[in-house]
Amino acid sequence: MILVRERRDPTQRGRSVPQLPRAWPWPTLGSARGRRVPALLVLCTLAWGIPARATVPVEGELVATRDCPATVSIKQRDAAGGVRLEPGRGYRLLGKNKADATHYQVVIEGARPAERWVEVGCGTWSGAQVTEQDTGSDGQAGSVRGMPPVQGTPATTEPAARPVRSRPGAFVLALSWQPAFCEVNRRKAECRDQTPQRPDASRFSLHGLWPQPRENAYCGVDGRIRRQDQEGDWSALPVPDLRPATRERLAALMPGSRSGLDRHEWISHGTCYGTDADTYFSQALALLEQVNASPIRTLFADNRGRHLSSNQIRAAFDAAFGRGAGERVRLVCDEGMINELRLSLKGVISEESHLGPLMQAAVPLSPRCRGGRVDEAGFE
Repeated sequence: MILVRERRDPTQRGRSVPQLPRAWPWPTLGSARGRRVPALLVLCTLAWGIPARATVPVEGELVATRDCPATVSIKQRDAAGGVRLEPGRGYRLLGKNKADATHYQVVIEGARPAERWVEVGCGTWSGAQVTEQDTGSDGQAGSVRGMPPVQGTPATTEPAARPVRSRPGAFVLALSWQPAFCEVNRRKAECRDQTPQRPDASRFSLHGLWPQPRENAYCGVDGRIRRQDQEGDWSALPVPDLRPATRERLAALMPGSRSGLDRHEWISHGTCYGTDADTYFSQALALLEQVNASPIRTLFADNRGRHLSSNQIRAAFDAAFGRGAGERVRLVCDEGMINELRLSLKGVISEESHLGPLMQAAVPLSPRCRGGRVDEAGFE
């Protein structure tokens, strides 16, 4: 143990400064005045006075959109060791290199080390709140986003941004072939007046977009409303808050909304999607329209009254949305008719999402139904 004596500084009354022993055991550094200062003291001062540059922590998932190298260091771009992002796959986010990020840090299971850096353009971030600490112009800490401000710091409130992406995960997009649905549900409001001339007689209609697993339902829904939904009292459910343009599209592309299907789908599935109702339905309709704009719709429309096999349908999906897409399609049949197509998806869904990558990243589905008749509008 080394004792440090205090001596009075003649230039300052009442103050004392440490007096170092003559035989200081550590290396010393010379100063401009010829005094010698312990090197360890200098290093400690530098360590305390200069903050280390830290990664800005973030939460969420990065869904890869490109085949990018994942490096141990940002500067050593050749140090990936063969580790690369797999398009369509989600990776847990740890942080970003700065507020205006050029790189994200992600976890890649199986890599050594698992913590890797990738360029921000390599994927789509579905993030929770950023947890970095805001600082004012005086360098003092402000508030941590999502936490109360430090005492003495004026609180600022910003309007919450409307989420424009789904939560990352797996989904099922359920598309109805309306003539077959109406053949076995003739009393439904949307079925009583169906004709061959109505648009839904020759295109797919929206049933729903379901976050997976199927038990992922009724998020934050009041128990009374949940019971009403489960008992089929859909007319008593709250009407989803939609823009007029979205409601108009929904009426055309989800005929079941005439029977309250939109209310049921929002309450049971949409509440777990991660966005508001308008975004949920807008994005589900955008995915539906990609199918209706593809050769899949043409295949069904041209074969009304005929039989289609699951192999034919899956091959059409491969041609339209990329190799492997067909393995993510399940047929639902009723009384020998193809009633519905269910598409397996995985990733983060936004306005810019394309079905191909979402399907190719998802788990395959068994076809369940090996094929069936493409029903024509009208009751037999």
